[in-house]
Amino acid sequence: MLLLALAGPLHAAATDAAGWLARVGPALRSLDYQGTLVVVADGRVDTLRVFHRVRDGREQERLVALSGPPREVIRDDGKVMCIGTGDEPVAYDLGKAGRWSAALAVSEVAGMRGYRARLAGEGRVAGHAAQQVEVIATDGWRYGYRLWLEKSSGLPLRVDLLGEGGRSVEQVAFTELDLGATPSDADLAPSAADQLMRVSRLPAPEASPPGWQVPAPPPGFRLRAARPLPGDGVHLLYSDGLASVSVYVEKGKPGLRGGATRQRGAVHARSFWLDGWQVLALGKVPAATVDRFARTVRPVGDDG
Repeated sequence: MLLLALAGPLHAAATDAAGWLARVGPALRSLDYQGTLVVVADGRVDTLRVFHRVRDGREQERLVALSGPPREVIRDDGKVMCIGTGDEPVAYDLGKAGRWSAALAVSEVAGMRGYRARLAGEGRVAGHAAQQVEVIATDGWRYGYRLWLEKSSGLPLRVDLLGEGGRSVEQVAFTELDLGATPSDADLAPSAADQLMRVSRLPAPEASPPGWQVPAPPPGFRLRAARPLPGDGVHLLYSDGLASVSVYVEKGKPGLRGGATRQRGAVHARSFWLDGWQVLALGKVPAATVDRFARTVRPVGDDG
C-alpha cells in the first residue's frame, strides 16, 4: 500500500517519456519499500531480497542474495559494503555502485548522445500497474533499456537491457514488492561487524595524466577517470554517461602477440598482446564497442 504522504512532483502526472524518467530518481531515493527481485543474466537466475528506507534524509539499502553463495550489499548514504564476494567485507565510495537498479542512470539520459526515449504501452509487474518506457540506443555502440515504472510513484519495477533488434539480454524485476513498508533496523544491518568506510575514487584524468588514451572513442564516450597501474600501466574509464568501458594497459611478455575475446551475458571483453604490452577493454556494451577501444588505445603523443 502506498504511503499517503506521496505528493508533489513525485505524484504528479507524467504525459511523455521524459516526464516519466524524471520521476525515477525521486522514487528510488525517497520511498520506503521491501521486496524480492530476480536477476536474469547469462543463463542464470539470481534472487535477491531488497530493503530500502529513508529516515531524516538518510538513505539506507540492503540487498541479500537468496540464491547462490551467501552475499549481500549494504548501502548507507554515500558508502557501501559488499559481503560474501571475497575473504573480507569490502567498502567503497558509492557513486552509482551498490544500487539494485540501473534505472537511476537511465533516467538521466535526457541530452545524452546516442539515446532517445519513448513511451511503450502499459503492463503489470509484481501486481502493480506499470508504464513502459523505452530508452533506445540510436547506434550500435551501446545497449538500450526498457523500463516498467510503477504508475503512482515512478519506482522501477522491472528493467531490461536491450541488445540488437530490441532483444532482452538482461532482466531485473520485482516478483514481490511491498511499496510503503518501512524496513526495520535489523533488516538494514550488515551481517558482518565491520564498519562501512570510504575509499578513494578513481582520480579524474586532469588530476593524473594517464600517459595512454583512446584518441577517437565511439560517439558520446569520453574519458571520465584514470589511475596508474604498476609498471607504467594505466586503467582508463570511458563513459557516455550511461554505458561504461574500462581499458587496462599493462606490461606484457616481450615478443608475445595475439588477442582474445570473451563474453559473459551482456558484458564483452577484448584483449591484445603486442610490443611488450597487454591491452584489455571490457564493459556492458556490444562487442564492437570494446573492440574499438582495445584496438585504438595508444600512448599519448603517438599519432600512428
